[in-house]
Amino acid sequence: MSIEAISMEDKKQIIIDFLQKCNGYSEQMLVRYEEEAGADDAAAVLKAKQKIHDWTSYREFNIHAIGELNDGTLDAWF
Repeated sequence: MSIEAISMEDKKQIIIDFLQKCNGYSEQMLVRYEEEAGADDAAAVLKAKQKIHDWTSYREFNIHAIGELNDGTLDAWF
């Protein structure tokens, strides 16, 4: 099957499914770093807090992208 044979809606759904899987992984990473943020080592706590920020930003970006895929904002990309 060629790439042209896949409908735009199917292409968008493939990307949405991938981003949702990425967000599932980011949730796991957030749990991990939230646990590490409770450490006694101040440097480890700061590192964990930065990772929490990074993974939260990543997840929020994906949520935003999924919204734009669903509302047609990114249709021109296809």
